[in-house]
Amino acid sequence: MEKEIQEVINKINELKGKELGLYIDSLLVEDNEKIMKNKEVLLAIAQRVNGFGYHQRMIREKFRDIGLNMQDELNKRDREKTIMFLEQNPELNEVINIATKWWVSAIKKPYFANYDNMKIPIEMGVYFQLDSQERKIEKENQLKLTPEKEKLFTEALTYEIADSIRKEGSCRLRVDTYGFDAIAKALEASNLKVHFPKRINMLVTPEEIKLANSMGNFDVVYEVENKSDKNNSHKKM
Repeated sequence: MEKEIQEVINKINELKGKELGLYIDSLLVEDNEKIMKNKEVLLAIAQRVNGFGYHQRMIREKFRDIGLNMQDELNKRDREKTIMFLEQNPELNEVINIATKWWVSAIKKPYFANYDNMKIPIEMGVYFQLDSQERKIEKENQLKLTPEKEKLFTEALTYEIADSIRKEGSCRLRVDTYGFDAIAKALEASNLKVHFPKRINMLVTPEEIKLANSMGNFDVVYEVENKSDKNNSHKKM
């Protein structure tokens, strides 16, 4: 990257508040083609002004001038950050893998996807406890979850959990009156339409998995080994 471009990007990232606004104004007024048609400069500005009317509208137009969609480019950059975050924090794979495997099992055996069965594999649930309608729903879920869609769902949910941990420090996975959150995004990404007959509320952190019990309180149902050694060790993006 050219020195002039890098200096502009550095300044955009360093300035705050009114100073940042004035600097962006100066770039827009000067309208240096070399700078204002550079995707990295526009992305740097877009990430700082996202949600602010005037500057956001102006930068969106600059993206259009170079044949790009601002929101699409922001989404791509955000995804790159999350993928890099996961690569730089491989210790997160343990807890994320446990959570995603549990949700795959919850699709296959939805009537056993509850607090009591978190501590044992869902597949160990007693099948004859289901009535004919429940068995039908379970069978439909299993038929929909082809190997290809299971792979897509697992990949999508892995990303959603990592993305939430990067931004919020934890990830809420739930099927209840508030909606599906990350689960809905993973289902949409894998083109899956399955039935969850029970409310499920899970919280995933870098060190543990919690599941809401029948009283609505969260209990730890899985902990990574050497939990204390991993606290506060994650690289931020």
